[in-house]
Amino acid sequence: MKLNDYEYLLNKIYQNGVYQASNIDADFYKKMQMEYKNLNLGSLGANQMDGEFAFRKSFLIVRNYVQKAIQDGLRNFKYTMDASDINKLSYMVALLNRNFFDKRGLDQIISTANTVFSQYNVN
Repeated sequence: MKLNDYEYLLNKIYQNGVYQASNIDADFYKKMQMEYKNLNLGSLGANQMDGEFAFRKSFLIVRNYVQKAIQDGLRNFKYTMDASDINKLSYMVALLNRNFFDKRGLDQIISTANTVFSQYNVN
């Protein structure tokens, strides 16, 4: 389900084909989600560090795409947005700049960004 939120956000911001042209697709999110599940299942055993590295690497890619999408959305649509929504999205961008690797937190940011951008019929 969170995969759809990720795709929805990118499609919402990059409606002019940039999303597809940049090869930014759901495969990045799927890979991150698979590595997150492997990490949480404890099925890695002795390869725990390798699994942690793989998750962080894929998480960083997704996190950067989400951050860039929110920044581009802010830049393109801030003149039609309320100040509180601009502050909310700016805060999310700042959170994404930090050294955090929390998938649930990232999913919440994606969901909240979708809610904010949907209010303004950004298409």
